[in-house]
Amino acid sequence: MKCLGRYAIKNLLSRRLPSIRFAGTLTSPKLNETLHSRIMALGREQKKVTPPLDEWLKRGKDLNPAVLRGLINSLCESQRFNHALQVSEWITKRGIFDLSTEDFASRLCLVEISTGLKEAEKFFKSIPENMRDDSVHTTLLSLYTISKKTRHEAEATYQTMRVQNMLLKPYPYYSMIYLYALLGEKNMIDEILRQMKENGVEHDKNLTANNVLKAYASLPDVEAMEMFLMGLEVEEPRFSLAWQTGISIAKAYLKGGSSRKAVEMLRRTELVVDTKSKDSANKVLMMMYWDAGAKQDASRLSRLIYPKSKKGKRMKAYDEKIESYGGDSSDPIIFIDNRRDCGSVGDGDVDVDVDVDDGFSGSSDGGASCGGGGCGGGGCGGGD
Repeated sequence: MKCLGRYAIKNLLSRRLPSIRFAGTLTSPKLNETLHSRIMALGREQKKVTPPLDEWLKRGKDLNPAVLRGLINSLCESQRFNHALQVSEWITKRGIFDLSTEDFASRLCLVEISTGLKEAEKFFKSIPENMRDDSVHTTLLSLYTISKKTRHEAEATYQTMRVQNMLLKPYPYYSMIYLYALLGEKNMIDEILRQMKENGVEHDKNLTANNVLKAYASLPDVEAMEMFLMGLEVEEPRFSLAWQTGISIAKAYLKGGSSRKAVEMLRRTELVVDTKSKDSANKVLMMMYWDAGAKQDASRLSRLIYPKSKKGKRMKAYDEKIESYGGDSSDPIIFIDNRRDCGSVGDGDVDVDVDVDDGFSGSSDGGASCGGGGCGGGGCGGGD
């Protein structure tokens, strides 16, 4: 199943999100560099990665849980999700160790990425009931909330989590906010926020606020977006706008016909872009300025993007970029780390990811995820 574009993010419902935190997960594969190097050297074109594992086991070499979880993490970071799934399944087949609930959540995401939602549902049903904790249900919910077509399944899963007192972390709420943003149902977004507050869920207020703003912007409901933002501006501590959120707000203004407000938000957004995201963000901002009719701002960013080019060459590249962009600032809503990588089941303090049509993606603090953050910490956001 080719999902890389769909999850690019990651993201992802992003994808992205806190990573699945495997107990004892290696922070570096170097603790077992030989096995790690052998597996990683096989390359994504290799159909099977389990023979080296069998050989390692046959030779009596150590295969503790931390080593194998670290390997799965590295494979996910390399977007070799099918290989990561093979390793996860091999662990069970060879009886290396009993899977934790986080292991099940990670595999659930990997199954969906590699073979599709139906197979993921089958795998979920095969998980022992006593192992279907909030991390597993959160991952399943994230798989359902990425499409309007699975609304019923998402709401049923959410209700199950409510009945079983699993709605104690913010991520399930973010997933549902994402779904209702897709469906264009502001009243349900407000209801999820009410439930979150009523249940006393601890969450990162900046993160939640950015997610809600992106949801309103995606509808677009400019009035609700502005009212919510105005409320944030007077709160303490001060609200920190994520640059991806600023772009979404500017797009909502453009859709509503207010180029002036769009340009004002774009200029504000420029000030909050982190250094790491500067290049990709400037390209998106340049296109947005062009859409809003702010050609001087667009040209200014063009000079930053192509500083070493002669003016003629730079402007040609700029014009080609704008032409390829087509002046269309619309794009699917993709939350700051609210879904799409394998298993963000940590604390839920994640960020919503942004994907735009020119290939830009990023998040203010994290990546997108399928339930959260990643297979063992790295994230699974696509498909082999």
